[in-house]
Amino acid sequence: MANLFFRTSIAPYRIDIYNALHERLGCEMYFYYSFDSSQKLNEEGMRRMCHFTPTYLKGITFGEGETRKFCTEVWKILRRHKPEIVIVPEFQLLTIQVILYKFLFRKQFKVISMCDDSYDMVSNDHDFSFIHKYARKLIAPLVDNLLLVDSRVRDWYQKHYHKGVWLPIVRDEKKEKVHYENALPISRDYIKKYNLQGKKVLLFVGRFVKEKNLDNFIQAIGKTKEDFVTVLVGSGELEEQLKEMARNIDKEIIFAGHYVDDGVRAWYNVADVFILPSKQEAYGAVTNEALIAGDFSIVSEHAGSACLITPDNGVQIKPYDIEGIARAIDNSMCRIKKADSCVVKDCLMPFLFDNIINNVIKEINKQ
Repeated sequence: MANLFFRTSIAPYRIDIYNALHERLGCEMYFYYSFDSSQKLNEEGMRRMCHFTPTYLKGITFGEGETRKFCTEVWKILRRHKPEIVIVPEFQLLTIQVILYKFLFRKQFKVISMCDDSYDMVSNDHDFSFIHKYARKLIAPLVDNLLLVDSRVRDWYQKHYHKGVWLPIVRDEKKEKVHYENALPISRDYIKKYNLQGKKVLLFVGRFVKEKNLDNFIQAIGKTKEDFVTVLVGSGELEEQLKEMARNIDKEIIFAGHYVDDGVRAWYNVADVFILPSKQEAYGAVTNEALIAGDFSIVSEHAGSACLITPDNGVQIKPYDIEGIARAIDNSMCRIKKADSCVVKDCLMPFLFDNIINNVIKEINKQ
């Protein structure tokens, strides 16, 4: 007998959580795909981080989007493992397959959905798709519980469905600190390459797509009064358009390119303030990465990771308020006292990874 975990793909920012669920709940780990093809990730590096051997599900993909897959082996897997707990993706066909098996064969295992809904999605009727909105209404009443990335969403589900456990997308800060230390030589190379010594740095990390709201962000930079350098780490379809906008702004804006692993950790070391200005963002795992690195963080209230922000570690912004974004940047930069050399800063995460996982395991194991 083994508990089961189903997910679309392996993501580097979730591997610590996957390892904990595998080890603490005895979950066998199944995935649709080996990695998320929409992102440029280090697939081999991710596999080395896993404390489990992933199994990839066979099936038929239809329509747009990798989550629309009919997995032909799900019932066979359920019969073989006889689980007490099955963790499923949010409101997908595979979830329906697991629920049907449970009810048709009168099984007693718990079905728990791992759901990435943001507060903006559930409270402002701002879902990514029509299908997701109505799948929630159909499936949420049928699962035994949900693991939710945003504490505000947890409260919303508790109110509407009387279920929900908070499990933000977080890394183990103790392990990550070692990586940030190892990345310091790369950080110092960046400072030298881009002439950043003694300069305050504002950092964005992510894809250059419309959901990230980078056009409003660049306009806001043009309205700031403080002296700082903006570094954008990433790539995407809007890159040339954004570079053209930046050329018309009287501020230094660096498009550094795409980085992974220690390459991007090194940029968090260099940064003083981090920003996630998204107008639509299910979560935004980069906020956790920035806070672990000790970067004061400016986060859109539409991002699920805004639940990690406190008055001590950052500020929330309204993504369409360009003047407000500019004020938040200036106020944040005023807080910064630039260090003489690049060092690993104190972690600003308000919650510890082990405490979060312990609470999740406790809630899942409740009868």
